Parts: sequence; structure tokens; C-alpha cells
Amino acid sequence: MVSFSQLTYAQRGKEHPHPLARELFAVMERKRSNLSVAADVATKAELLALADRVGPYVCVLKTHIDVIADFDADLVAQLQTLAEKHDFLIFEDR
Repeated sequence: MVSFSQLTYAQRGKEHPHPLARELFAVMERKRSNLSVAADVATKAELLALADRVGPYVCVLKTHIDVIADFDADLVAQLQTLAEKHDFLIFEDR
């Protein structure tokens, strides 16, 4: 029997019961990576610049939205656009 850790990301995703886990494994398979970045920044501009800069390389961008001094609804929309553009998931860690 093959160990779960020996399966490809695609195989793991196919077997997983949770849709978010399946999507994460799909992103990891497409990017051939499991890289994530914690975006510990304080402003909207810093967060968007970081997301655009690292987006092509990461599978997950972990945010702390509550520390963004100039947070607004537009930030969420712009982050979602970058996530779609660069094929990464957003994980809010609060």
C-alpha cells in the first residue's frame, strides 16, 4: 500500500473529501510547489504589492487583514483578482 505522502498532489486531491483541500492540492499540482507566504504587512499598498510580486510562485497567501491600517472592501476585491491572476489561495489567519 502506498503512503499518503508518496501520492502526487493530484492524487491526494482526488481522494480528499473536503472541496477546499481538493482545490489546494490542485493549485499545488499546477504550480508544482507547496510554497506559502505569510503577508505580515501594515498597509493595503504593501499587501497588494507583495501579493502581486510573490503570487506567481506561491500556492497560499496568508493574511492578517485586521492589522491593515487602511483596510477597505476594495482591498478584498483586488486580492481576489490577484489570486485569480496568479492562481493562489488566500488564507485569512485571524
